[in-house]
Amino acid sequence: MAQNRGGRSRSRSKEPTHIWSGFWCGLIIIVGVILWTLLRLPLMPFIWLGILVGGTTATYPTPARKTDPIDPKKLNVYYRWKDMFSGLKPYSRPEKDDEFDENPETFTDLMSKSDWLAVHRVSWWVSWFVGLYASRGCGLWTIPFNMIFGFMSVMGVIHWRDRLVDRRHIYQGVSVFAFLQKGKPSQKTIAIVSAVVLLVILGACAYLGFVDIPTTLSLPALLFLLLVTKFDKKKQTAYWRELVKAQRMLDGWVKSDDLAKMWGGAYVTQVKKVGHRKNPMHVMRVRLQDQYDAPRSNEKVLKAGVEPLRSSATSSGYNFIALLAAKTIKENGWQFDPSLVRIVYGKDESCIPDITKKKVGTKIAQLVADIAYDYCAQNEWHKRPPLVQVIDAAADDEEEAAWLMLLHNPPSGGALITQLGLEWLANPFSPADIIKMPIFSDLENAFMLAAQPETKLNDKGNKYRPDGLTQSKSFNRYIELSRRFKQDQKAWQDIVGSKLNLPVCNYDEEKIAETSEGWSISFMPEMLTAPDRTSDFMRYDLSSLDPSKDFVGLIEENGITSLVMADNAPLRIDRLTGSRPEYRRYAQALIYKALMDVMPSRAEVVIDSCQQMGKDTAIWRIGFHLGRGGTVADVRKKSANISAAVGSERVYWDWQSADRATVWLCSNPYLGTDPDSVAHWKIRAAQKELIQLALSDAWGVAGVQDSSGKTPTVESLGVLPNNKEVLLAKFQIPGGLDLDKPQYNLGKFLTEANYPYGRIIQAYGTDFSMVLAKKSPFPTSVMADWETAKKCDRRKFPIGVDDLGNPVYWDTKTTPHLLISGKSGSGKSSASQIVIAEALLKGEDIILIDPSKGCIDFTQWAKPKALAFVGLYQLRETEAVISWAREEMAERVRINNKYGVGNIFELDPDDVEEADRKHLKPLNILFDEFNSYLQETGKTTQNPQKDMQIANDNAAVSATNASIARTMSALSKIIVQGRTAGIRCIFGAQRLTMDDMKKYNGNAFFRSLGRILLGMDSPAGVVSAQNLSEANRTQKSLKNEDGLIPVGRGMYESMQGTLMAVQTWYSGGQDELARLVANIPNPEPIDYQQYMPRAAEQFTKLDVEDIKEIFTSNNGSENVEDEDVEEEEW
Repeated sequence: MAQNRGGRSRSRSKEPTHIWSGFWCGLIIIVGVILWTLLRLPLMPFIWLGILVGGTTATYPTPARKTDPIDPKKLNVYYRWKDMFSGLKPYSRPEKDDEFDENPETFTDLMSKSDWLAVHRVSWWVSWFVGLYASRGCGLWTIPFNMIFGFMSVMGVIHWRDRLVDRRHIYQGVSVFAFLQKGKPSQKTIAIVSAVVLLVILGACAYLGFVDIPTTLSLPALLFLLLVTKFDKKKQTAYWRELVKAQRMLDGWVKSDDLAKMWGGAYVTQVKKVGHRKNPMHVMRVRLQDQYDAPRSNEKVLKAGVEPLRSSATSSGYNFIALLAAKTIKENGWQFDPSLVRIVYGKDESCIPDITKKKVGTKIAQLVADIAYDYCAQNEWHKRPPLVQVIDAAADDEEEAAWLMLLHNPPSGGALITQLGLEWLANPFSPADIIKMPIFSDLENAFMLAAQPETKLNDKGNKYRPDGLTQSKSFNRYIELSRRFKQDQKAWQDIVGSKLNLPVCNYDEEKIAETSEGWSISFMPEMLTAPDRTSDFMRYDLSSLDPSKDFVGLIEENGITSLVMADNAPLRIDRLTGSRPEYRRYAQALIYKALMDVMPSRAEVVIDSCQQMGKDTAIWRIGFHLGRGGTVADVRKKSANISAAVGSERVYWDWQSADRATVWLCSNPYLGTDPDSVAHWKIRAAQKELIQLALSDAWGVAGVQDSSGKTPTVESLGVLPNNKEVLLAKFQIPGGLDLDKPQYNLGKFLTEANYPYGRIIQAYGTDFSMVLAKKSPFPTSVMADWETAKKCDRRKFPIGVDDLGNPVYWDTKTTPHLLISGKSGSGKSSASQIVIAEALLKGEDIILIDPSKGCIDFTQWAKPKALAFVGLYQLRETEAVISWAREEMAERVRINNKYGVGNIFELDPDDVEEADRKHLKPLNILFDEFNSYLQETGKTTQNPQKDMQIANDNAAVSATNASIARTMSALSKIIVQGRTAGIRCIFGAQRLTMDDMKKYNGNAFFRSLGRILLGMDSPAGVVSAQNLSEANRTQKSLKNEDGLIPVGRGMYESMQGTLMAVQTWYSGGQDELARLVANIPNPEPIDYQQYMPRAAEQFTKLDVEDIKEIFTSNNGSENVEDEDVEEEEW
């Protein structure tokens, strides 16, 4: 009580007076120090006791008046003693019993939060070694007391120090283990080495008695712990400092009365820097809580928005700030956290990280996406922004980012999902401005996709995409089609407006084809809504669906409408030469558009068929019918318009009914029957059909028609079987016209039909037949092409050309032997020369035999190149050479068997013995005038008078007959088996038939020959029976305009029975052939003397046995009993 100046007094409240806790603590510690010094008692128990007494006696400061604030200094003193007191216990319960009861924790839970178990901290280890160090100079019994109470004392101090800076964010200390695991190697080395060195030094001192054991053990450990703290404290406590800094900054921003009501108790739970280190973006996660630290709603804070904080943030140097809601993930998915908010701030908007690259990660992308939608919401729509869940949708090999974003609307105040997908993306403050990538909204707004259109996507998004649009399992494909669908729908809307329902594309069935000509075409099925028809859409200009395409149109097939788009494609149908389906469908689209353009307004066209009839040229056949009142007459009147629209120089109409027709479109119809023309058609019958239409039209142009306009119609059309270049057509003229009119107008008809050659070959009644040809099928003469002969296969001999000008080959692989027959002047000798010359050019051996005329066509050039040359009257030499050839064949067959091959051509000279190599070269035996040779046989004369001259003549005849018989027997073996031995026989004869071979049983012989018949000689008996009729027809077709067969022209029949017409090459004569083979070395002639037969005996005296022998020999020669020689193994 005090008294004032006027004698009046008033009472005055005073704060309660308490003895200072520090006094008691200090007093106890002083006593402990005295006892430790004098009696060497343990010191640390007194320090522990002082802290215990100080904590126990500390009281909560009370102001003098209830309205006065508590003195912060006194409050800090109170917390200091209470914190140290709490640290003395292994765990501490909440101060209020009611709160503890509401949140019961087990002993294990409490201990897990205790500093006593923080083994990783430097302070934990320091506490033990401080107690050990305090035992220096004392008895060993004091060590346990000092270490235990020292540990508890240090725990109390640490418990206070951890809360000294910020009681909401407790300091976690420095971890020894973290330093050892992640510290710099140099720092770890210094710390460990320093401690070890000190330990060694102190150990030596202890050994000498200068230092005691507690000092020796404790100081190195304390040095190590000190260095750990020095080296790693800054790094390990960096985040804690950032957290404290953020909390203090937030406290400064919201300290005003208005903000304190909304933000009071705001607790920073997390702070992070993202983006560039020089210009980072800061993210502060804040929990709103009341005075009892219980969470409270963030509704008012979010409703007020970021503007109340902007001025404070700006004054702190942060010109960019955003306030975002926070998420919580529970069992039922994403939810807005009711008490958490995020504050994002930075120097300016440039601090927002660039998320266009995949490497930034989904967390930063998610944060930026939240900022982007908040930006849009605050600036344009004034709605609560959604929270964005981001999924990395970019393919693994992509560097560019693709973020799939799922939008989660707030519980209240948010925009509709359709607005987020449409309006929010289109307004001036689009989220794409912040994300810096275009944002695509799914067709059903199931998600958003921030990505460049060309970025490839993975399949993670399949989980979130709606059904429909495509069956493809590729999410990348789904997005591509979704983008395309939106574009297509807009394009159709711009074209048809509201008059027709918009078609829906079936993208899964789209076909895109690349052609060899370098252009592409696509076919997209379109689903139409009844009653719309394809023809309704064809009345619009569809080019705006894709202005980059050269053609855009529609086709209808089997009730399915398809959109056709062509890029770099020809716009003329006469340039569509392909036969693949895409060509056909494109041609159908062209003609469909052209027909629709000329139809009346309501009429419609239905294409029934569209076929490409040309192989390498455009000949199109389109069948169609008309509906809704359209007629073919209407269309045909516009034939010129259709021709110009589709790009076709010729239009042929096949009018089938009033509303049905077939139209042919082309520029060059290739109506000739020559191989060049026919080669342009895929189906000969189709060419025939068009030829009929064209021929009928040509007679009309020539003036051959009746009063109604009918022209001669083609009843039948074909080509001569022996010459494909000649067309045979049969016409029927309309009634009332006679046959003289076509004959009279033949010139005009041929000009219009474009046939240089043609004539009427038969006429009767109302019918007449014609032969038409584009050109002469055969050349008059063909010089030998020696270069071709040199380049062709070794077993093929080109001998001339066929009616197409292509080489005709004597293929010795299938036809090993050849007969060249023809009358004098037919070109037989030239054909034989061609074969022998080619054999020499191939490096093969030849033998020339002609005992009848002496090979006069080969003496000047081939004789020196032959292994043997048998000339005039050398019948015995003929037998000897053929016998030698038979033995050579036998040797070659032996070689085949020796090396296990079936043909001499399969042997490589390098793989056989040197002695066998000379037998590997093919051998060609030319036997010219073979028919004359066979005619050398004769009959013996009866000689009852035993006339010596007759006997000698009979002996000569018998010897000749026997020689020819033996020669034919040897030839038969060579003919049948020579193919595998590489021995070929070429026979020249004016005429040789099967009948000529009968007396030698030469059926197999003759059947083994390929046959060339030149000139006008009858093919009967020469060609095989099955080809005789064809040979007769072919021979007639070989005649020229004069009715003669030119020199060198004839037929060739292979051993297999293939018959063809041929114009053989002309060799150029012996002089030319001599120059051709001049450089070929002359071979060493063979020695066939050992095979020479005996000469005919000359009798000077006869007896009965001699005569009998002569007649027996003669009869034997005429009736050779050998059957056809069959191929056998030698």
